[in-house]
Amino acid sequence: MPQHSSTSASENTVGALIEALPYVQRWAGSTVVVKYGGSAMVSEALSRAVVEDIVLLRAVGVRVVLVHGGGRAVSEMGRRLGLEPRFVDGLRVTDSETMRVAQQVQVGGISRDIVAAVGRRGGRAVGLSGHDLGGWLRAEVRQHTNRQTGAPVDLGRVGDVTGVDAAVLIPLLDAGTVPVVAPVAVDDAYESLNVNADSVATAVAVALSAERLIFLTDVPGIRGPDDEVAPTADVPTLHRWMADGTVHGGMLPKVLGCISALDGGVQAVTVADGTRPHAVLLELLTDAGVGTLLTLG
Repeated sequence: MPQHSSTSASENTVGALIEALPYVQRWAGSTVVVKYGGSAMVSEALSRAVVEDIVLLRAVGVRVVLVHGGGRAVSEMGRRLGLEPRFVDGLRVTDSETMRVAQQVQVGGISRDIVAAVGRRGGRAVGLSGHDLGGWLRAEVRQHTNRQTGAPVDLGRVGDVTGVDAAVLIPLLDAGTVPVVAPVAVDDAYESLNVNADSVATAVAVALSAERLIFLTDVPGIRGPDDEVAPTADVPTLHRWMADGTVHGGMLPKVLGCISALDGGVQAVTVADGTRPHAVLLELLTDAGVGTLLTLG
């Protein structure tokens, strides 16, 4: 009986590999950018699954860039140091002390942990921030107006991405290395700026003309007018959903980022359910997919 059970399990494994084969062939040599944050970062099991997905994709010839967030960890470390987080319109007010904490947590902590985890699974990765390799990730200080009062707000060292030097990333990808990118850019004076990880992932995907950009989120996908997760949507549909309020709240800036990526030449974007283990593999290497697939239309 145990032998029969083992044979059945092996057959299931073979079946899964056969299902994945055409997708492996489809994605080999392609460039995929994954934005990793939210629940997938705070759950040890989900974090491990993301790393395993990335290493497997790299092993079958997919060129992967991993962009990570880390706002929750920055807030926790700041509190330990007596820095209470402050937000305006959902944006972190980043004074010089908070900027230093963000660098320490995201560049010196999270990035290094991910690089080590990739190495333990037999892959190769390198951690990058805007300071590296001649300031490859550039930004400028954000000029922000309070949405309620209309008054200008000084957010400190918060930036908007202005440039990505793809020539820094391409040799790493050619060498089979996974760039692990922290959301810390530099301005023209090489001073640090705290930038939104979604915006970094979008800018990197556009600069590399990526075949796919995947946002791992804390929700199952984008909900349509029927309040069900839409398996697919194109840009005209997204504009219509934003106009009628179907897309609102925290999903609105993410959808705007997706549209920006598609307009910039990324072939397709997935807003994926990052609470599901191995969401990246489910999206790229199975018939089912996961989340909402967005195309230009």
